[in-house]
Amino acid sequence: MGTRAIRFTAVLAAVSALTACTSPPEPPLGSPGPALDPQAIAYDNLDFNLNRPPVFDNTCETLPPNLRELIGSAKKPISGNGGGCLADFEWGRMTIALLGPGAGRKSNAKHFVDVWNGDRGAGHHFQRSVLLGRYYATTVISGEVNQNCTVTVDTGSELPFEVDASMDLEESIALTSQDVDQPIDRAMREFCPPAKAAAEKLLPLIDENGGSRAR
Repeated sequence: MGTRAIRFTAVLAAVSALTACTSPPEPPLGSPGPALDPQAIAYDNLDFNLNRPPVFDNTCETLPPNLRELIGSAKKPISGNGGGCLADFEWGRMTIALLGPGAGRKSNAKHFVDVWNGDRGAGHHFQRSVLLGRYYATTVISGEVNQNCTVTVDTGSELPFEVDASMDLEESIALTSQDVDQPIDRAMREFCPPAKAAAEKLLPLIDENGGSRAR
């Protein structure tokens, strides 16, 4: 097992041991969405709300019309054939999307639980956080050469909101052919900040008064 995998497993094991027998410090559902206790990120057993509608329709059409200016993309974002809104930058591409259920699931009912507990798939860096004081979120570095930084946000819906920032495809292909991983520190420095910033700018506009514990 590699060092990164050991670190990831150790973090989850420590969190699980800490929270196995205690109740998380969660506020009741409210409108607007109540503030979340930052200590909640240490808990696996959160009571995720599943009753709110998705925050957008998984295309560019229901995102703000000034999206390009908001996120600073090189040209106007376009809706992807498979869903999501795609924006190009000098450093690569950003995808703003709704995260659907995992391949074996018959429904979306507990999908953010998978993300929150690190069960979504292989990740080379995993971190929980509270975004904008009101949303549970995770940040994951993944990809063959650590080319993706993905911020996934629990909006109280069965379909979480997600922003993925990835390096330029040609560079990713070149690193793969050389069998060279991008340093995780670079991914954290260059790709995670724009993904997080986009989520923080968009959510107040498309999910007014929302939050993970919003009614």
